[in-house]
Amino acid sequence: MSTSALTLTPRQRRAFGLLVAGEIKIAIRRPVGLLVAIGIPFALLVIFGSIPATTRPEPALGGISFFDLYVPTLMVFVLIAVGLTGLPQQLSSYRQQGVLRRMSTTPVPPAWLLAAQTTVSLILAAIGIAILLGAGAGAYGLALPHDAGGDILSVVALLLTAAATIGLGLVVAAVAKSPQIAGAITALFFYPLAFFSGLYVPVQEIHSQLITDIAKVLPTGAGFNALHAAFGGQSPGVLPFLVLVGWVIVCSLAAARLFRWE
Repeated sequence: MSTSALTLTPRQRRAFGLLVAGEIKIAIRRPVGLLVAIGIPFALLVIFGSIPATTRPEPALGGISFFDLYVPTLMVFVLIAVGLTGLPQQLSSYRQQGVLRRMSTTPVPPAWLLAAQTTVSLILAAIGIAILLGAGAGAYGLALPHDAGGDILSVVALLLTAAATIGLGLVVAAVAKSPQIAGAITALFFYPLAFFSGLYVPVQEIHSQLITDIAKVLPTGAGFNALHAAFGGQSPGVLPFLVLVGWVIVCSLAAARLFRWE
């Protein structure tokens, strides 16, 4: 994005706001993306929160319950779904339909579309995570971070994980010429990243040093480790945040290098 929101004129801000509003309407009209990003994590939250065995503290998990361990995973899943499903599909569709090319002939900079898509992705992610935390704490006794340090670490971890997953989505959108190609590339990233976030089975229960080491250097694994530690009142250390920052930088540079409007 060549012009920051802070330097836009009032007229430009209104135009950008209308663009964001339009992208939100498009997202609402395509409920599949909302189902994956918000519906599936919420359904899993309700299922595991309703099973007594998953809400009991487990010595093998350090005295926390499987449910408490799983909620940070669901939060990361929301970010994966938002960054790697909706965003690449929509942008590649715009490229295939010539929307990006036509925008280059209007007063609206095409880069605004990237910013609008990123903004919509962040809004959807915030809604999905707020639903998880609200329902988890209100209905199933989820233990939220109970100190300012934990709150700050959680927010930083969420923002960096969101930036990393959206960055990955932009890389996919940069090279995908059609939604079909975007979907195929997304699948190559989505399922491994979901696995290493602990979606299918907690990484801690696999008891494999190799799996643990791989998870540490992936954005979803690093995001989960940071959130899990923050929710448990522990320090995650600097490694998860360094990994996330690295992914943000690499993905941003790659997307900027590879992205084509036509």
